[in-house]
Amino acid sequence: MKKTIGLYDIDSKIPNLALMKLSAWHKKQGDQTELYFPLKEYDKVYASQIFEWSRPAYHYDKIGGSGTGKWGVVLKKEIEHIYPDYDLYKIDYAMGFTTRGCIRKCPFCIVNKKEGLIQEWAEVSEFWNGQKELMLLDNNILASPSWKKSFNFIIKNKIILIEHGMDIRLINEENANFIKQIKFKGYIHFAFDNIGTEKQVRKGISILKKAGIRPYKLIFYVLIGFESTPEDDLYRVELLRSLGAKPFIMKFDKDNRYQMDFARWVNHKAIFNSVKWEDYKK
Repeated sequence: MKKTIGLYDIDSKIPNLALMKLSAWHKKQGDQTELYFPLKEYDKVYASQIFEWSRPAYHYDKIGGSGTGKWGVVLKKEIEHIYPDYDLYKIDYAMGFTTRGCIRKCPFCIVNKKEGLIQEWAEVSEFWNGQKELMLLDNNILASPSWKKSFNFIIKNKIILIEHGMDIRLINEENANFIKQIKFKGYIHFAFDNIGTEKQVRKGISILKKAGIRPYKLIFYVLIGFESTPEDDLYRVELLRSLGAKPFIMKFDKDNRYQMDFARWVNHKAIFNSVKWEDYKK
């Protein structure tokens, strides 16, 4: 019997991949799927919660996601590796993971705790079918032995990557030459989480520059408020500026007044490029 399935996206900032896979699987069973609408009745409602501070406001039958703390709740293999239903969000680009997990064990990040060390997950062709653009969701693709295979596929098919993030500490001449051949929509993302990685950040930017990738195409997430001082924060931001790269502040404590002000100063580029921090504080 045909069922009506509601897919409740609680707090995703981007289209929710798990819900698109659930939609594809249910459609194969002959069911009707749609994003959840609170005033409508459904035979079953799946919910996905990404952030811990979110609070589901409506009814659901099953819930999963990083924000629930129930990391053992995962999609069945036949659903996890199904081609996503991109029509659920009406998007014309592809999304997916070629790897899961990460070699890093950053104390502020749940990826290693939730997914373990880096592991191969899927080939690009599993979730891509001719789309012009692709959003790779890998946490640390350069740490995978299969990164070259994935990049070759992207280069061969002239796929545009949507603002993909990579680990600056793993940049070398070989992968920099591959990255140079890929077209990116927007910036290439990296992170500068603490002052202890300054040497690696400098080296990575230098290697990318030698490969022909201009520093202005690089944007670095700069984590503040986690084992850092305001002096450290300012130093990292000004270092990136001096190297030609763009900093973007990520607040560890989103309600901290200093972190809010510093983030507003750095992330508002017109202000950042014309007003010094000391003057902005006043």
